[in-house]
Amino acid sequence: MEQELLFKLIKGEKPTDEDIKNELYDICEGVHASCDGECPVYMLNGNKVPDTANDFKVNRGCDCFKNGTAMLNFIKERI
Repeated sequence: MEQELLFKLIKGEKPTDEDIKNELYDICEGVHASCDGECPVYMLNGNKVPDTANDFKVNRGCDCFKNGTAMLNFIKERI
């Protein structure tokens, strides 16, 4: 998926929200176990995992866990 987004940017095309959601999901897929600065949600939340759920099983400890839509909404609310 990374290449598709990169080619869009090179061609001067604007990425869609769907493109961005897919990339955010891929980031989470790659770093979710360590939740670190590679994740823009983690970074924008003061280098903390956003966890408002009371039950770990609900979201595995992160409100945006493997959810590109939730990640994009979180980011848009803060920038």
